[in-house]
Amino acid sequence: MKRFIRTIWRWFVSWNVGLFSALISLFAFRLPFPISFLLGVSIGVMYSLYMKKKEKKNPLYDFKDERLKDAKKKVRKIGKSLWRIRSVAMFSKLSRLYAICQKIIEIVEKQPDRLAVAQPFFNTTLDSIVTIIDKYVYLTKQPVKSEEIRQAIHEAEEALGLALMKAENELLDMLEEDLFDLKTEVKLVKHTVASEDPLSLPIKHTVTITEEKKHEQKR
Repeated sequence: MKRFIRTIWRWFVSWNVGLFSALISLFAFRLPFPISFLLGVSIGVMYSLYMKKKEKKNPLYDFKDERLKDAKKKVRKIGKSLWRIRSVAMFSKLSRLYAICQKIIEIVEKQPDRLAVAQPFFNTTLDSIVTIIDKYVYLTKQPVKSEEIRQAIHEAEEALGLALMKAENELLDMLEEDLFDLKTEVKLVKHTVASEDPLSLPIKHTVTITEEKKHEQKR
């Protein structure tokens, strides 16, 4: 939503700059209207591009971009570790975890403003997931396992199960805004349809086959 507002604001400012430039060239410099119009449009477009470029150079955007790149690296590590998992159940669980993390990344890429919602998950949970998976794979590949190692493997599997639940809840939180927007639009449509006067709708008259035959007989 914030990104949309910034875009509207950029268009509004650049449009006014272009209009002001066109008026100055038309009345102050007495240029023909077509030239003044083209000059105003050109200046408006260039100013819009300048604002967009300046916006991208904002340190906040650079910070967000670095955070997102770091999160994508961690998610790629989860994907690479799938082929090192021997347990079918854990492979299925981690595959789902990987898919959910990818979906979170995809949402943040399309809507950078949602990075603030996903930031705690990226900074803490994702780090822990990658670390646990690495240790889990390392221990499961050992030819000899003590009772302590088996217990550690079991605890790692439980922790990854909890991480999967955390990722699912994180995705649901990020989809909450979309869900709210959808419900709002549905309520608006229902209210609009319900408020329409049914008498104002055109009445369609249907003619049955029997009535058509009667008309033919009269002819």
